[in-house]
Amino acid sequence: MTKIIMIRHGQSEANAQSRFAGHSDFDLTEIGKRQAAIAADYLYGKEELDVIYSSDLKRAHNTALPFSQKYGLPINDRTDLRELFAGDWEGRTTREINEIYADDFRVWREDFANARCTGGESVAELYERIVAAVKSLAEQNKDKRILIATHATPIRAIEAHSRGLSADKINQVPFVRNAALNIFEYEDGEIRPVRTDIVDHLEGELVTGVPRALKA
Repeated sequence: MTKIIMIRHGQSEANAQSRFAGHSDFDLTEIGKRQAAIAADYLYGKEELDVIYSSDLKRAHNTALPFSQKYGLPINDRTDLRELFAGDWEGRTTREINEIYADDFRVWREDFANARCTGGESVAELYERIVAAVKSLAEQNKDKRILIATHATPIRAIEAHSRGLSADKINQVPFVRNAALNIFEYEDGEIRPVRTDIVDHLEGELVTGVPRALKA
C-alpha cells in the first residue's frame, strides 16, 4: 500500500488579493510561509516520508520547501501537478472576471463540474490530468510514503475520485483550505480517502481558504 499525503499550498499572493492564479506564478505571502513551516513541523512528528513531489509553481514548491528541509529529501517539481490553467482569467481579480467574462464565471459558481475558464482548461480536463498524474506517481513509489504539494482544484479532484465520484460530480466535494493536509491510500490501482482538509496544525489567522468569490 502506498500512502499519499497531499498538501494545498499556503496562502498565496493571489489568494490574498482575490486573484485567479491558475498557472500564473504567484509566491506565498508571509502567512503562507508560516502555514507551510507549521505544517511541516506537524507532519514530521507524525509521519515518515520517502519522496516529495510538487507542482513547479512557486506557491506549491515553496510550501514543499520546509518539508524538504525537515526530511532531508529533494523536491521533484512537475508541471502535471499544476492548478487549473485559467486562460483569459489568469491573474485577474474575481471582480474583473465577473465583469468581463460574466457568463463563463456564472457557470464556475453555479455548475462547477461543467465549468471551463475562458480560453483555458475545463474542470473535467483537470480531473483527468491530475488523477492520471497521482496514480502514475503512486505506481512509481509502491509501498512508499509520498508528499505531493499542489493546489485546491487538484486536491478536490483527487478526493472526488477517491470517493467514487466522476468529474461531473466534483462539486459534491468542498475546496480544502490553505496548507491543509489530505491523506489517501493507493493499492491495486485504486485511491482511497483516509482523512482530508486537516488543519489541526493551524489556528487563528493561519486558517485561510479559497476566496469566497471563487468557491463553487
